[in-house]
Amino acid sequence: MKPEPAPALKRGDLLVGNGAAVVVMLVWGTNFPLVEQLLLQWDMFSTTASRQLIGALALLLLLWARSRQFPIRRALPWRQLTLLGIFGPAVSSSLTTLAVATSGSIAVAVIYAMGPLVAALVARVLFQIPLQKGIGIGIALACVGGIVIKSAQLGQAELTGGEGSMLVSLCFWTWYSVAAQRWLKGFSQLEIVAYTMLPGGILLTVLTIALWLTGLADIHVPLNSTTVPIALFIAVVPIALGNLMWHTGVSRLGVTLMSIFANFVPVIAILLAMWFGIMPTWHHILGGLVILAGVIYAQVMAARAMRKS
Repeated sequence: MKPEPAPALKRGDLLVGNGAAVVVMLVWGTNFPLVEQLLLQWDMFSTTASRQLIGALALLLLLWARSRQFPIRRALPWRQLTLLGIFGPAVSSSLTTLAVATSGSIAVAVIYAMGPLVAALVARVLFQIPLQKGIGIGIALACVGGIVIKSAQLGQAELTGGEGSMLVSLCFWTWYSVAAQRWLKGFSQLEIVAYTMLPGGILLTVLTIALWLTGLADIHVPLNSTTVPIALFIAVVPIALGNLMWHTGVSRLGVTLMSIFANFVPVIAILLAMWFGIMPTWHHILGGLVILAGVIYAQVMAARAMRKS
């Protein structure tokens, strides 16, 4: 297969893509601390399944309201949608949960900081997508910045092998992000996210119910004034809205540049922690500035390439 040329970013794409990336950073930054709170009362299977299924249903309701017709149709390419949904949101979210459970959040966060590099490699190897001019330095800065943020806690990290689950999760998520845009050309971003999240959400829910019925896992889902609002917020905001904005950004900027933006998620989480009186360390500030430098550099080089084209 002949490699395709590096995508040329137009001004409109940059504006829409950057706007979507900002929303992704803000809403994904709320995901991790809220999931941690929910896990204090819910098991990890229910926590993962609920956010995927409820998020998918929320997007389908929005799609129904916009199109004014029932969104589930027999003529949809269900084979492609099922493959994308299972090996995208379902497998990726499950592997992330497994990585955190086996290795802890610190070691996993270090691997997550390598997301831009993983995205660039997967896009190049599987889809023959070359790097945009200047984005290599942006990737390097984003990865270094992400590691700097967690550098103060590296001594607490326990390398148990679960880090590989996070690495595989990033690979599956990158594949899903690019494949969805290619397989579902002609679909709106809302349709892409809603229709691909639904099969994964259903599979995870069926698996959770099966584990509960067979007793193979301790499934506990207490419904109260704390868990219900948190579960709904996670499903609707970080998952439904966040994934919609992620695909919108990928369709405009590409998966590698969006992955660079995603390294800002820990920075947003730190800012939220400051709201509760937890002050950041110099590692957080320096790491955030390094990531910002990577984003700005990649954007400037993309703008220059656009003016020359």
